Amino acid sequence: MDQIHAMYFETKATRGFLTLLRYRWAVLAMTFVMIGMMARYIPTLQRDTSSDAFMQPDSPALIYKEKMESVFGLTDPLVIAIVSQDPKGVFFPEALSLVETLTKQVERIPYIDPDRVTSLATENNITGTEEGIVTDPFFDKNAERFTAPVGTQARANEIRNAINQFPLLQGSLVSRDGKATIIAAELLDEDSGTAAYEAFLAIVENADLPENIALHVAGEGAVSGYLSVYIDRDARKLNPMAGLIITFVLLLAFFSLRAAVLPNLIVFATVSGSFGMMAASETSFYVITNGLVVNLIGIAVADSIHIISEYYRLLRANPDLDKKRLVAMSMSAMWRPITLTSITTVAGFLALAFSSVMPPVYYFGLFGALGVFLAWVYSMTLLPCAMLVWPTKRLPYPFKHKESSKPSSNLAEKLMTALGRTVLNRPKTVVAISALLTTVVIVGSSLVVVDEARIESFKSTEAIFQADKAINQTMDGVYNLDVMIDSHVSEGLFNPQTLRDIEALQHFMETLPGVNGTTSVVDYVKQLHKAVQGGQPEYYRIPDNEALIGQLFFLYGASADPTDFEEEVDYDYQRALIRAQVDNDRYINNKIVVPALEEWIRNNLNRDDLTATVTGRVTVNYYWIQGIDQATLASITISFIAVATVAMCVFRSLTLGAIAAVPVGLAVLFVYGIMGFLGIPLGVGTSMFAAIAIGLSIDFAIHTLDKIREITHQFGFDNTALLTLFPSTGRALLFNFMAVAGGFGVLATSDVPPLIKFGSLVAIAVTVAFVASMTLLPALIMLIKPNALKPTFETEQAYALSN
Repeated sequence: MDQIHAMYFETKATRGFLTLLRYRWAVLAMTFVMIGMMARYIPTLQRDTSSDAFMQPDSPALIYKEKMESVFGLTDPLVIAIVSQDPKGVFFPEALSLVETLTKQVERIPYIDPDRVTSLATENNITGTEEGIVTDPFFDKNAERFTAPVGTQARANEIRNAINQFPLLQGSLVSRDGKATIIAAELLDEDSGTAAYEAFLAIVENADLPENIALHVAGEGAVSGYLSVYIDRDARKLNPMAGLIITFVLLLAFFSLRAAVLPNLIVFATVSGSFGMMAASETSFYVITNGLVVNLIGIAVADSIHIISEYYRLLRANPDLDKKRLVAMSMSAMWRPITLTSITTVAGFLALAFSSVMPPVYYFGLFGALGVFLAWVYSMTLLPCAMLVWPTKRLPYPFKHKESSKPSSNLAEKLMTALGRTVLNRPKTVVAISALLTTVVIVGSSLVVVDEARIESFKSTEAIFQADKAINQTMDGVYNLDVMIDSHVSEGLFNPQTLRDIEALQHFMETLPGVNGTTSVVDYVKQLHKAVQGGQPEYYRIPDNEALIGQLFFLYGASADPTDFEEEVDYDYQRALIRAQVDNDRYINNKIVVPALEEWIRNNLNRDDLTATVTGRVTVNYYWIQGIDQATLASITISFIAVATVAMCVFRSLTLGAIAAVPVGLAVLFVYGIMGFLGIPLGVGTSMFAAIAIGLSIDFAIHTLDKIREITHQFGFDNTALLTLFPSTGRALLFNFMAVAGGFGVLATSDVPPLIKFGSLVAIAVTVAFVASMTLLPALIMLIKPNALKPTFETEQAYALSN
């Protein structure tokens, strides 16, 4: 009955495609209109390369960071570091003149807030006299406490001595060894990061540098700004390369212009539709979205390979058959496995989307699923219509007959046939080797750890990567770990005990790994207190008198701009900011620092009259990376359950569903084993591969099992009959594998390291899945001989009569 039903269903499918082909010109017109409508939105895509993009908008860590930025007027800075190899460090006239010149140029950049540029050229030295506090700009020729003329070595020496007496500026503005200083600037609008970064680069490139001086541009603002340009440049290289590789694979498989052009048409339609919908829905283009184009190129072409292979197989067997019927029969034979594999791939992308808390990963999965769906739709409609209107019925070289009229055996068929003989003759050996390799990779998988650093979105040869490294080696650190203090009352920061609590917190923060220095209003209070006491070192402490603390702020405001403190305190002295400089932003370090700081605050600081909240860039990065391991496990679990369930439903057998899942499980295990042995951490790029690899890997198993079922239902578990799997379906899967692995492998040439890892790992997973589907899966079938694959009574009788 099953076979009769299948024959009826197939006939019904053929008739359905014949009806579709009857209206081919209308179908082609409608699809091209739809493609055009979607493609017109693509130029409106907006990019978002900020770290904050990886956080949900309602995330507490992000909310507190935005609140902190609002209160203290802070944004992620761009930094120019002036690094000197001169014995005098940066304290010689030419270097200090360079600082002043660059500062003025930065202040004139239209995207920069001129009031939030910080350097030696903008800061004041704080000293005291009997009359009160004296604030002298370091480069002011009329400075009261600097006696040497500006531009002389004597003045440079005075500035160096002043810095040595001003702990607040050590490590944050000038390196502790005097070899480097920075110019930090904040954006007026974070969306202008790219333009601001380019303006910084122009200033640096045109600077007249003294001997032994080097300039570096870094900072979170620089990273976000350059990343947009970086991924654009990367996409212009990767996407055409992926297209060329896919076209080469198609030509190699079919030796046919039609077979090379038509799949590329499906690719274009798929990519245009996915990214057109992305733009139309006002979804941002994130850093990792750059890899989606290459993904869809590899995925979209796979269906075409199977359909065109089946068409040429039927044409070779039935050269006199009407072309329309040939196309319809090809579609009728392939629509079912293609639909099933599309469903499993969609499930993989959706599992990635709904198991992730990071918006970029969510949208990667969502629009990846949409792309796979569109590829299926166009493969079911556009491709057969285009095949029919292509003005030729020529049989290409790999499918031609010899003079004896027998099909020729090309290299791919010979290789797959040889593989098939080995597998079918030695199934126990294949299973034993697979079991041994699985044990090894399980050990490797246990070594995988979660880690990520945003600066590693760039190759180590990039100037911005090297700048980050240079600044973190010379200064206290370019990454900010912040704590916002709230005393809950106006002028609450005049309370000596509150300031001592802040000081104690600073001391604790400086014990944390990677934290090399902290700054807060406490440092200003101590410097002011020392200044009014004649600069005596023992007075570099917090006064015991609340009124005196208030008086210190009043005296400073009388002699300098009171807004000098706006990055440390709010206008009514209720809230304060502690900022720690951290020399790396690796998750493996942040997961120690942030929880330890939060615990210390819970146990030692928070009370009714004083609260502290950990925030800042380091904290935000910690929280968005924190969920990677849980999200990865969830996406793998959901994907695996989804594809296994689909396989069980497809074959109406728990056993066959489990067997189909074996290559998928091996693919994922092998990649994690490789990651563990090679020390590749689980990060944003590497965490995404599993769900997508599962969706892709099951395709090979489904096509293989579908063909095996067709063979065994007709001939039983006969080696000679099963061998026909390899030169037919096996050959198509070989080129399917080459196209998908080649498409993802293109990412290995990316300039974005997370995409390199992502593409390489998916390519490895697909390779393992293909090999396992062509070796382990048939071997298991031969050993287990599942009941679901045994011939029906009717086919057994027919087979017996034919022999």
